[in-house]
Amino acid sequence: MRLLDRLFGKGPSAEQQGLAHGIHNPIDTAVTGIQRDEAYADTARIPQLSDYVAQVIAAMIRHSTDAPVIQLTPTDTPPSVFDTKIGGAFYVPEGMRPPRNKETGESLYLLAQLNFGQLPHLPNFPDHGLLQFFIAGDDPLYGMNLDDPQSQKTWRIRYLPTIPEVRTPLRTFHPAWKSDTDLPFPDERFSLQLAPTLATQAITTSDHRFDGELQRCIGSMNDRDRDFYRMHEAEISDTLSDLLAWGGHQIGGYPLFTQEDPRTNDPVWRGADTMLLQIDSIDDVMFGDSGVANFFIRPDQLRRLDFSQVLYTWDCY
Repeated sequence: MRLLDRLFGKGPSAEQQGLAHGIHNPIDTAVTGIQRDEAYADTARIPQLSDYVAQVIAAMIRHSTDAPVIQLTPTDTPPSVFDTKIGGAFYVPEGMRPPRNKETGESLYLLAQLNFGQLPHLPNFPDHGLLQFFIAGDDPLYGMNLDDPQSQKTWRIRYLPTIPEVRTPLRTFHPAWKSDTDLPFPDERFSLQLAPTLATQAITTSDHRFDGELQRCIGSMNDRDRDFYRMHEAEISDTLSDLLAWGGHQIGGYPLFTQEDPRTNDPVWRGADTMLLQIDSIDDVMFGDSGVANFFIRPDQLRRLDFSQVLYTWDCY
């Protein structure tokens, strides 16, 4: 056995060695051998070591999963009909009708709109046109179909590749609310312009692929850190969740779920790993009890601008 193995625990991978640089281990490197084993077993050091191990895992996860994401932040500027926004009026081209709930005949309402000409470019996404997301206001689930998340009978997505230079007032629609209209907005006047920021995001702890990534990272750690993780998994997991926490309105990146990732076992969700849009319960938007709405698409369908099999889901606490 190499001296490093005897002193510090066998098997720190090149990944851990490189990414842990700058992350302070509360046990000094001068403490080795049996004394180092005893230091890891010292109950007084559990909080510090838990933070250290969580930071090392978080660094490895960020390194291997960081993906581009567009964060969408509300502004104080009233949105136009063509802006990237939540809620409000929407444009309908000539020859096309405003979308309706195919089961009830009632109007659908604009949940959100993306103007790709206003947004930083993400891989596979278009660089022009409008993508409109419509939901039902006569359904407590806002049109979501738990049995058939691809069915757009009670919700709809429309991609409009061309945006006219001049707005035609007659082709702008904003369905009136009825006494029983139920939407995740405070009132029918509600609309928010969204400003984009290009960032990178590591996989979220609620993503169905997270556990596999976590186990890969743990497997590449040195013996002492790995054993410590297994003994104090609950505390470290809580800290790791905080370090990788992410939420809000976004395009791309990794989703947030309040319950569980529906893509885990259901074959209808297989391959739908690109998140078209996430709308969170913030900024006066409220899905149920602080829920999150997500729209997913398969990468090959996105490249073809085929939005006919997008999957729509939301969950809440």
